[in-house]
Amino acid sequence: MKNKIYSFRSKILLAATFFCASACTGDFDEINTTPNNPINGTAELLLPHGIQSAVDIYWGGSLGMDIGDGFAQHWARIQYTDIDQYTVSSDVYTAAWQGLYIEALADYNRIEKLSVESGNTNYQAVAKIMRCWVFSLLTDVYGDIPYTDALQGVDAKFLPKYDSQKDIYASLIAELKVAGESINTANTSNPVTGDILLNGDMTKWKKFANSLSLRILSRMIDKTDAPIDVKSEISRILNDAVKYPLLASVSDNIQLNYLSDLNNQNPVMVNRKTRDDHRVSATLVNRLTALNDARLPIYANKPKLKSVYVGVPNGLSSSEAGKLGLDSTSRVGDFFVAATAPGVIMSYAELLFLKSEFAYKGITAAGSASANYENAITASFAQYKLPAPTAYLAANALKAGEDGYKQIMEQKWIALFGQGLEAWTEYRRTGIPDLKPPVRNTNQNVIPTRLPYPGSEESLNFANFDAALKKQGGKNDMKLKLWFAK
Repeated sequence: MKNKIYSFRSKILLAATFFCASACTGDFDEINTTPNNPINGTAELLLPHGIQSAVDIYWGGSLGMDIGDGFAQHWARIQYTDIDQYTVSSDVYTAAWQGLYIEALADYNRIEKLSVESGNTNYQAVAKIMRCWVFSLLTDVYGDIPYTDALQGVDAKFLPKYDSQKDIYASLIAELKVAGESINTANTSNPVTGDILLNGDMTKWKKFANSLSLRILSRMIDKTDAPIDVKSEISRILNDAVKYPLLASVSDNIQLNYLSDLNNQNPVMVNRKTRDDHRVSATLVNRLTALNDARLPIYANKPKLKSVYVGVPNGLSSSEAGKLGLDSTSRVGDFFVAATAPGVIMSYAELLFLKSEFAYKGITAAGSASANYENAITASFAQYKLPAPTAYLAANALKAGEDGYKQIMEQKWIALFGQGLEAWTEYRRTGIPDLKPPVRNTNQNVIPTRLPYPGSEESLNFANFDAALKKQGGKNDMKLKLWFAK
């Protein structure tokens, strides 16, 4: 993940367009060709950018820090608080949409095309898995989106239709199945280089594909109009650990390990070089304090001028937030703002919480709801090299019935700290924990249910944009409930 990697894209575009068809001498092309500036991109050059561009947006961009971490009430704004009151600039949802489509997904499509041409099935699988993850983010955030017709401008599909969310989820499950099953874990004839996420470990890529499938299936599990047999698909994965391996320990966490090198650093840390806008939300601080949860010192720092953790209520006015004081409120913990802090895509703890939920809902292949729940909490602590205190596990032992389900989802919300988009999605899906919109908000007292489509879709792809909104039964606002949350 060195700096040179990220300059290759502009070099490729320049090289591809620079030379004219005619030449002054017969050997002009040979004389003016350098092996250090390739005319055509290769999968190993495209992959690092495709990975980092997506993780940066998801983890440390405004989409991750303000929308995900903020709407999930893990973080709160102490400066420039409008977005914490749900006044979201069009720049935020436009940048996320364009970045994920134009930067990340375009790279994965190109990688897949190149790997089909070269016959490298492992690169094809990696491209498919990353594409599925990014499409799942896009539909989680926006709802119905261009999927089948997306990124086909070269085939003259300039006005892509929108696919329904339920059909996208079903297609992603099918695509992840194909991708995972096609992986050659021997990794001899089909090596994957340039893999800054999993270092070419194809067994981990299989685990990612199957674990991500379970996450997506959880979006569908309670939907009677799901286009696939959701519980059957969950059981398919859980009943065959050899064919469909899953994350098996904290060391399997799917995460981008950022570097201390410039341009390769954790984007949260980069933000902190010039900004100091975020604090840990009072919602989270108060809950962890009540639970006497040992993760609080990891998630938050004590204020410079206080001896206790002080969270900031979400949605304060700028003057109200200012009165609390920058040095009298809890900043996000050092672990998360270090240059090399990992950008976690999916954790072992999350997988165990999924299995606990599935077991609670009657899927026998998931095992014991209580065992998975306790192991999930333990894995969350272990993620930060902490032992799960015996007293904590005993005090929070899984209860029977609906109270137990609330425990599973609340503990999952706690464990997802930093993965704000996933925490926000799970809140929208389950309504747990019982978050309240801030007193000051501009969304009619509704915690946002989605982000609006960018204005470019309305102006350039209006017919499909309009049809998608009508199909979903709402306006292009942040109160339209998505399919998985209805």
